[in-house]
Amino acid sequence: MTAPAPMWFVIAAIAVLCSVTLARWILIDSTPSARLVNRAITWVSVGSVAQYSVFASGDKAVAVQLFLFCSVLAAANLYGLAKLFDGADPAGARDRQRVYDVAAVLAGTTTVLIGQPEGAGGAGFWVRAVVSWTVFNVPLLVAGVHIVRACVRDIRVEASLLKQVPYFGLLVLATGWFVGASLTVVQAFEGKPPGTMSMEWSVASCLFCVLVALVTAVPLAQVVLARTGWDETGRNLRRLEPLWRDLTLAVPEVVLPAGVGLGRDPESRLYRMTVEIRDALMHLRSHLSAVDVPEPSVETYATQIARAARARAAGVAPIGVRATPFHQVSARDMTSELGYLLDLAHHWPRARALVNGRARVSRQ
Repeated sequence: MTAPAPMWFVIAAIAVLCSVTLARWILIDSTPSARLVNRAITWVSVGSVAQYSVFASGDKAVAVQLFLFCSVLAAANLYGLAKLFDGADPAGARDRQRVYDVAAVLAGTTTVLIGQPEGAGGAGFWVRAVVSWTVFNVPLLVAGVHIVRACVRDIRVEASLLKQVPYFGLLVLATGWFVGASLTVVQAFEGKPPGTMSMEWSVASCLFCVLVALVTAVPLAQVVLARTGWDETGRNLRRLEPLWRDLTLAVPEVVLPAGVGLGRDPESRLYRMTVEIRDALMHLRSHLSAVDVPEPSVETYATQIARAARARAAGVAPIGVRATPFHQVSARDMTSELGYLLDLAHHWPRARALVNGRARVSRQ
């Protein structure tokens, strides 16, 4: 960000960015790409705070230099992120980033040593302007090309609009880098050094800072939803739980031993629950009545399974495995199987109540 913008607006933008940065370091730091994003927005946050603090003391030139130096370090991390998006080996991300960081420190130090371009139109002005523009913008533009290409590719294959939102945000950010680089060239021809902006563009810079915070906050929202159980996986677990509980009570031997092969994260629990429900359904085939329809609707099948589970839990002897199996989705197609089981779970409470009601009537 660059002054002069209204004080309250600058403080608000910096506060949002710093809050998101801190939250990301606490909650999202498990992959090379996440760490690179965290490092990049950390340098932007540090640069913004440093620039505004120094600017408030009256030293505008130093303020701009501090921000540009931190921005070069941020650009180095964004370049490393772009290489990952372009297919670079994540295992070598740390070693590659060391090289980018060293290059960024040397380049940023060079821009600080040569100082801000002065004397519009002179040879010294253009040398400083070209060096400053190259150091800051070339890594961002190269990174922008990789990020745009990766985002367009992923948007085409991602069906969920919610999951497309971060990619659209990254496209906007990359577009902002190209626009910013072009504006810097225009400024140079107007005799203005890099980092000099009018009130209008300073406000736009603050808005861009907020946009960075919002885009990088999208994974935070997903993590919070996952930890509170309100993401898609958590909702599926809650929907399957009544069906899973009743079937595993009727067929307890299908329950896998705790800690065998899978973790306790929601995705592993959902996979485990799906496997155990499927195995229980297979065991209950031998308790299905001979008069049951071979290819029932999901609603009818739920009633048949509820009747079979009650019979098995009551110790009724198996009738024998039917020659025609009931609905069974290939274990390799977990998405289709999960969809079917969720449909079965939707009809399960009514089917269980119907079977239990009939049992009470027959006893009377």
